[in-house]
Amino acid sequence: MVDLSVFADDPVPEAALIVGGILSIAIALYGQREDSLWDEVGTLFAFILGGAMLLLTYVLAAEKAVGWFTLVMVVLLALTLFLKPLREIPWAGVVGALVGGAAAAAASFVLPSEVFGIDEWIVLVVIFVIVGVIVHTIFHFLEDLLTIARMVLSWKPTMVIVGLVSIAEGILLFLDSSIISLF
Repeated sequence: MVDLSVFADDPVPEAALIVGGILSIAIALYGQREDSLWDEVGTLFAFILGGAMLLLTYVLAAEKAVGWFTLVMVVLLALTLFLKPLREIPWAGVVGALVGGAAAAAASFVLPSEVFGIDEWIVLVVIFVIVGVIVHTIFHFLEDLLTIARMVLSWKPTMVIVGLVSIAEGILLFLDSSIISLF
């Protein structure tokens, strides 16, 4: 078992909030340009940092290293960074095809060579299509929900506000305080 508790120690949460906040503001102000190589590099770095921050959230919560407000800010910041590049992948089709294929593969071990006089391969294709369509429909609905969340979280004012609050929270964590303790 890997001990991840070292990531709950200072200065990891503070640095993650400050770096993530700066990156979120930079993407909101400069990013989302189709012709920019730096946008692609920033998006890749944001995706990696966002995924790491989601893992960091788990570690911080498990170790009870920070307060609830800081955890919420880390999650919001991680989502603003992590969800942006996911829009390019057709998740519903990919997952539908994988689950449909897995169901057909599993059925191939159980089915006889003929089912009610129909060849096995035809039944397997039908299983693949039916399971794939059902899973695709479910994941397409979930993609639509994620699209709405991504639109809200990748809206430039939201990214700037979350970035500024995250930077302030990171600086206050260095000073052994929090935004929530100021109120």
